[in-house]
Amino acid sequence: MSRLHQILVKPLDTEKAFGGQKAGKFTFQVKNDASKIEVKDAVEKYYGVKIKSVRTVKILPKTKKVGRGREIQKRSPAKKAIVTTVGAKSIDVNKINI
Repeated sequence: MSRLHQILVKPLDTEKAFGGQKAGKFTFQVKNDASKIEVKDAVEKYYGVKIKSVRTVKILPKTKKVGRGREIQKRSPAKKAIVTTVGAKSIDVNKINI
């Protein structure tokens, strides 16, 4: 399996992500070590659209107290990519065109 198959983890389903889809902006969770060029190539390959720009954001791990002993747990860090298509073309993020 090539590296390109492992870049996109999942599409993000949040209110802010849905609001950007009308403007041609789609949000994906990607691997922590993925570069913008790799994300662009993966989206172009899987969804068959031209990409105008890619912006990436690192999501820092959050800590929370859990249980009766108030044990501290840390979430794992993540990375998300906001991909803008050329001409605000729509993508069906649940369907992959290979």
